[in-house]
Amino acid sequence: MVADTLTALSQRNEAFWIGLGLLFTGALVSSFVQISNPPVGEILGILGVTVLAVRLLVGLYKILRTSVKAGRTGYQESKQNN
Repeated sequence: MVADTLTALSQRNEAFWIGLGLLFTGALVSSFVQISNPPVGEILGILGVTVLAVRLLVGLYKILRTSVKAGRTGYQESKQNN
């Protein structure tokens, strides 16, 4: 169980750093290359923002899912005690 948790954490951290790297690379490419077709810097920036947004939404989903599961378990345990 601990290995699964550590693997999941490392994968989430990797997604964050990849998204952040793409975002900054896109900004640097846009500042150095003025004319390009297609606009590589903008595409990298959009891809980086997309990765970060998906990472954020997955994190929120996992937090909410865990909260609902804990609330349901607590509710069931309180009903058993009565």
